[in-house]
Order: sequence, then structure tokens, then C-alpha cells
Amino acid sequence: MTKKLIVLIAMTAFIGGMSSAALAKSYKGEVTAVKGNTVTVQVSKKDAKKISVGDKVSMKVKKGAAPAAGSDALTGC
Repeated sequence: MTKKLIVLIAMTAFIGGMSSAALAKSYKGEVTAVKGNTVTVQVSKKDAKKISVGDKVSMKVKKGAAPAAGSDALTGC
């Protein structure tokens, strides 16, 4: 009886894990600000409607070229 219960719990955990992986979605955006541990990413309005407060997020970062010195909006401030 105990063995059957353990198998049932393991199967339930496996199926739950597989179903949550199937719900993962991918969105593309652009980093607009970095302040401490907070990263602000801008996505399209269409994609933003599908994201809720509290959603878990992971990011894959592609290195981009940094802007040349003096070409940013804060020059002279």
C-alpha cells in the first residue's frame, strides 16, 4: 500500500512538472533600464497583456554593442 502511494505521488509530481513546462512562453524585448537588481525590459503591448505581476521570468541574454561614448541622451547633464 505504501509503495503504491509513493508511486502515485511521484507520477502526480511528474505530470504536474510536465504541464507547467508546456505553459512556458517566449517573448522578445529590449532592456531599457538597469538599476541594482532590477532590470526593465520593454516588450510589445500585445505581449505585455499576457504577462501578470508575480509571473516567474527567466532571461536569455544576447550581448549587444554598447552605445558609443557621448551618444546617449544624458550627455551634458
